Amino acid sequence: MKKASFYLTAVLLAAITFTSCGGRKKAVVKDTLTFNQRAQFDEIYFKASKQKVLGNYIEAAKHFADALKIDPNSHAVMYQLANINMAVSGFHDAVYWSEKAMLASPGFNYWYAGQLAQAYSKVGQFEKSAKVFELMIAEDPDRSMNYQEASKQYINAKLYKKSYDVLTNYVKRFGIDEDVARLLEGLSFQLGKNKEAISWMQKLVDSNPGEIRYKGLLAETYGRNNQLDKAKDLYNEILISNPDNGYAHFGLSDIYKKEKQEDSSFYHLERGFNDANVPLSLKMKVIGSFFPYMRSSESMRSKALSLAEIIVEVHNTEEKAYLLYADVLHASGKYKEARQSLLRAIEINPAEIAIWQKLLSIDDDQKDYPSIISDSKMAMEYFPNQPFLYIINSFAHFMSENYNEAIASAEEGMEIALLPTDKIDLMTTIGDASYSSGQYEKCFETYDELLEIAPKNAGILNNYAYYLSEQKLRLSEALEMINKALGIEPNEVIYIDTKGWVLYQLGDYENALIELQKAYDQMADDEEVANHYADCLIKLGRAEEGKKIKDKFL
Repeated sequence: MKKASFYLTAVLLAAITFTSCGGRKKAVVKDTLTFNQRAQFDEIYFKASKQKVLGNYIEAAKHFADALKIDPNSHAVMYQLANINMAVSGFHDAVYWSEKAMLASPGFNYWYAGQLAQAYSKVGQFEKSAKVFELMIAEDPDRSMNYQEASKQYINAKLYKKSYDVLTNYVKRFGIDEDVARLLEGLSFQLGKNKEAISWMQKLVDSNPGEIRYKGLLAETYGRNNQLDKAKDLYNEILISNPDNGYAHFGLSDIYKKEKQEDSSFYHLERGFNDANVPLSLKMKVIGSFFPYMRSSESMRSKALSLAEIIVEVHNTEEKAYLLYADVLHASGKYKEARQSLLRAIEINPAEIAIWQKLLSIDDDQKDYPSIISDSKMAMEYFPNQPFLYIINSFAHFMSENYNEAIASAEEGMEIALLPTDKIDLMTTIGDASYSSGQYEKCFETYDELLEIAPKNAGILNNYAYYLSEQKLRLSEALEMINKALGIEPNEVIYIDTKGWVLYQLGDYENALIELQKAYDQMADDEEVANHYADCLIKLGRAEEGKKIKDKFL
């Protein structure tokens, strides 16, 4: 067989048209090295091979290059240089050396050809890659993998007819199997041979009469060819022998959806969701399609909830099922139920931080600070080195007026915080909680440190200025701070109010009123902003106006 195929090898090699090596001239290459040259070559080749095995590719390449100086015709060295370039993603060089190895080799070498085909594919020369795989088929027609590789490379080159022809030869030699049937189906549709697409799947079914799944693939092909009645009949045939087959129910659901029969479609969708053999990932993808419509459609919410409930019943040992159920519940406004579903997911896999993040996000949405405190504390047991948990925990304590606990939690977080942003969040809580608990010196010391870390942080500048103004301390510095903050964010209402209050404490009531009125005009419903404005009105002799504003909050 080898002698018979030698001429074909040369012809195919010539057809590939190597980019770097000119024409092909096959001849038996005699060893022209002297005994000493051969010994020297073998020693260097061994060193190179050893370095390659150790992963020292640069050293290996140097040694192989030295070996090639001794024997410029060594196809083995050329192959090794190509192999090293493949390993380090030097694919263009891999093509060069693979071509040279093929040309230098006195006969066909399967490994050289395989490497050249892969190298061509890596540089996007897909047709050349396919032709090399066809060469490998010609040399050894019983290696099924080469047919599929040649077919895929022709697909990459958008030469669909050639890909189709390679696969039909595969079927003649090996028969039909699922992978090849799927490829032939897709190629048939691509080439406009819709009937042949169906016939390939029919052959797969005929070759495997006991395989129900292949009937499902044939039904899908009928559906893609818009032969919905035939697809429907085939799915129903599957359900006669296997009434709970989820894939058949999914298929029928799609058909009824195309036919605008929504109730029948959803009935089969529910039946499909009840099949544990249908992977959770597919069911999650289906429910994902409901999310864009859930907030505006009661019907979609109801259906999504129904399907999600089935999921947690059928896949009750998978935390992803409860995560999905929580998402559906959350989107449906069922926050408590969503929280419970996440807690169940945590029971299954407490070491998955993404679940804790979702749980804390729901707590935060509801401003449920007691739950944030308890949930973040539980999470810390599993993730003691995550600063964001201390940030959340300390802030929730602050909002719950547990000021000493807020300080303690934030200080604990500071021991592990590395990022400046994390330190800023934690120190801000320490400063704010210290102020709220009457520890003014601690507050001011903390804010001094904060300004060293973030001197242009408008929020820090505003808070510090306000705290100083409340205590009537360092008012000139406070004014300078709030002016800096407004220079960064000139339209922030809270900052405008703070400036007005600093001016008020400085006794500059006329200018204070200008700023405070600006803030009040935009935030009249905020009691603190309103009281500041009212106090300034009273100070300027407009007591009746000021009292009227204050009375709104009694």
